[in-house]
Amino acid sequence: MDKEKAKAFLFDATHGENHCMTLYKSKDLQRLLDMNNGELFFIYAIIDTESGETLMNMDWSYSEEPIIMGRFIHLEYFLKYHWDKKVIDLDK
Repeated sequence: MDKEKAKAFLFDATHGENHCMTLYKSKDLQRLLDMNNGELFFIYAIIDTESGETLMNMDWSYSEEPIIMGRFIHLEYFLKYHWDKKVIDLDK
């Protein structure tokens, strides 16, 4: 799926170099890639679905463009599970 279908992206920085307890949200995927050393690991696309906002896994296409892959988890459940993490919206 084309990355333009995402309404935003979420980076779980808990697994990054700094291991901070922070989730970063942005409409600008490149901004999150820059924060994660150019890697798509732990960066998810937020997609509107019939059952609510859903996090989707990201990967690289054969032409080395970021694309949206399979469903990961509902955003609401993910945020409830990670209640102890701070969410920072980089677009505000």
